[in-house]
Amino acid sequence: MMIGCFYGQTHGLFLPVFPDPSSTRGGVTGKSIIDVYDHYDFLRIWEDIRENVGEEEVFFIIDNAKTYLPFRRWLRRQGIALIETPTYSQDLSPIENVWSLVKDKLYKNYPELYIMRGDVNVVKKAIEEAITNCWELLNPKVFTTFAGLMVDRIEAIIKADGWYIKY
Repeated sequence: MMIGCFYGQTHGLFLPVFPDPSSTRGGVTGKSIIDVYDHYDFLRIWEDIRENVGEEEVFFIIDNAKTYLPFRRWLRRQGIALIETPTYSQDLSPIENVWSLVKDKLYKNYPELYIMRGDVNVVKKAIEEAITNCWELLNPKVFTTFAGLMVDRIEAIIKADGWYIKY
């Protein structure tokens, strides 16, 4: 699993999250997400972001997927303001639109990944490097565009009484 964040026209963290070996099903857990954010010193990065934007409020947008519950609690304990969205709500999460752009770049720039075979760890590493490169290839303006559409998205969702909208 890859997780990413951005602010303004700035690429933020884009990190791989590996399965938690202590997990019952062997999948990604809130603990494994917290471990990654701790490893990459997210709190220092968050403070840098807050300093860069000055007086404006800064929020961390996160969906309500069950896996994120411990991570959301951890963020709150750190004093980070959250905007929580329904699980899988692409309309309210600008990063979901960014993922589609990353996937497009991945398919165009790394078509060989689709048929890559070999050692699982080697394949995972190749995919991780390719996805990270695609993230870095994104035009920074897309981040501003998607973040800027949030007010319009929220208004459209309210108008649609919570039903699907065009975003």
